[in-house]
Amino acid sequence: MKGKERFLIVIIVLLSLVMIGEAIWGLRILDSYGGLRAIPFFRALLEKEKPEAAGPQAESETFTETGKTSPEAELAALLNGDADPEHHLTIGLHGCVVTLVRQGEPYVEPGAFCIDGEAGPLGEPEIYGAEAIDTDLPGDYEVIYAFHGPDAGKAIRRTVRVVPEEEYRADSDGIAVLMYHYVYTADDLPDKLTSNWILDTDLEEQLRYLQENDYYYPSLAELRAYVDGKISLPEKSCLLTFDDGQSGFLKYGSALLEEYRIPAIAFLIGAEEGEEKVRDYASPLISYESHSYDMHRGGGTSGHGGIISKLTQEEIEDDLDRAIAYLGSADGFAYPYGDVTEEAQEAVRNLGIVCAFTTVYNKVKTGADPTSLPRVRVLGDAGLEAFIKGL
Repeated sequence: MKGKERFLIVIIVLLSLVMIGEAIWGLRILDSYGGLRAIPFFRALLEKEKPEAAGPQAESETFTETGKTSPEAELAALLNGDADPEHHLTIGLHGCVVTLVRQGEPYVEPGAFCIDGEAGPLGEPEIYGAEAIDTDLPGDYEVIYAFHGPDAGKAIRRTVRVVPEEEYRADSDGIAVLMYHYVYTADDLPDKLTSNWILDTDLEEQLRYLQENDYYYPSLAELRAYVDGKISLPEKSCLLTFDDGQSGFLKYGSALLEEYRIPAIAFLIGAEEGEEKVRDYASPLISYESHSYDMHRGGGTSGHGGIISKLTQEEIEDDLDRAIAYLGSADGFAYPYGDVTEEAQEAVRNLGIVCAFTTVYNKVKTGADPTSLPRVRVLGDAGLEAFIKGL
């Protein structure tokens, strides 16, 4: 073989190797938010092709200084917090940061929230990435929620993990929706101590147990889908709810939830400074929902004596509408005094409230009535062993 021919063969071989290398090492997979995501090591190489000015910091500066930039840069600014220069927005996720989905079952959007410390809850977010989730294909996907206020904005990420069918351990005996009321400390004692009160150190012991045992905290949207038989939930699942918006919970309970990174739902009474509490005690771990606007009072003739038993369906709807307006959410409702009437249930249905809770003791099971779901009362003096049995 002549030298020239050998040279051509070497060139062809080298070009073939380059093409094969490009196919393997340059492999890209569809990103969960609709773009292209390279395998991490090679993503770094690809990023080098971008000009320095396109980095996250440059994008943030462009957004905050001029208000005009690319959608990617704007989203980066929202995620970095640079679009909230006064830091008066509190953003959080409903449910867990990592949403678990059983392979082959539908993805139920848990949602997110954002509270302006001055104006209250912002409207619905723009959601990126949910459309790219393929629940037939196990793996991690990313969803981004972007909120825009009058003069600021913020965004937050959620991981959606599709778990292979053979690895998913589904609940089989119902979901405990834990019902708490008031929190106190050794230095801040109530005038009258009842089982509705829990010492902050006892609450912390319970939260530590949940954290150490890897409990899952579904959103109300996920719980409703579970009730409707549309999805499974992990075997170790529970929701934490706190009624009335008591000051001890807002001060001490909220801090513990943030410390242990456990989300909870607080049912507020609108007429008892509900709007102020949403703004003043905004937390990324607390979703605020309705305990009515002004129906948490006596005057009724049945049940536990709540006024709701004397109200018409229209009057109940007017009250709940008012609560939904200041909360910016119709995901949850806890009946005042635990009193449930047919008129109240019909009001809940008409307003599209996702889950409504009573004080009846039981776990929530598939097939239950979403307008009157039970809860598991947590007695403040019962101890950790009784708490664990309730799960």
